[in-house]
Amino acid sequence: MGVPGEVYHASRRRGLRVIRPRRSTHGRWVYATKDPVMAACFLGYAGGDFTCAVGRDPESGKPFICERFPGAFERRYRGVSGSIYVLPGEGFREGMTPWEEEVVSPAPVTPLAEIRVDDAAEYLLRLEREGKLLIVRYPGRIAGIPEDDEDLVRRAVIWHRRFRPFGFLVLRELGKYHPHLVPRAREAIRTGRYRGEEL
Repeated sequence: MGVPGEVYHASRRRGLRVIRPRRSTHGRWVYATKDPVMAACFLGYAGGDFTCAVGRDPESGKPFICERFPGAFERRYRGVSGSIYVLPGEGFREGMTPWEEEVVSPAPVTPLAEIRVDDAAEYLLRLEREGKLLIVRYPGRIAGIPEDDEDLVRRAVIWHRRFRPFGFLVLRELGKYHPHLVPRAREAIRTGRYRGEEL
């Protein structure tokens, strides 16, 4: 499909004149998405994947947010303000991270426009009412998210290995939202499960 003429970057910071590359799990980039609705899902990031899964529904083609425990949507998005920045697509690259929705730029980017959001939860609920976004409340599941939450265990184990010697922080974060999964994650680390796998 290629990178479109405009891409979208969500940030808790407003009024940015330049968006600079920042280090993350896959390198030092300016991260953006091709879809403004998908970008809106990243206005709140408390707990990341441990609070809400974000993706695209293979059946409807719409972006989704799926709660991983009761009240996760409100915990992640309620009262969160920020902006969605419209960025020029030129200079962004596909295929540099495992997620096909994501495009990245190695250079600083000057925004074309800024969409200010006062409350991320209200903004996302409006997108849901407009039929642009699916919000799946716990215990609902979508897009193959397993009933036993093994995807979260796998993610915690892989991140634990990747971020050594600070991997214990990943287990601490998992325990904040899913304490019942921590013993499974520790056992998977001990036995070498998911060794060599990436996210």
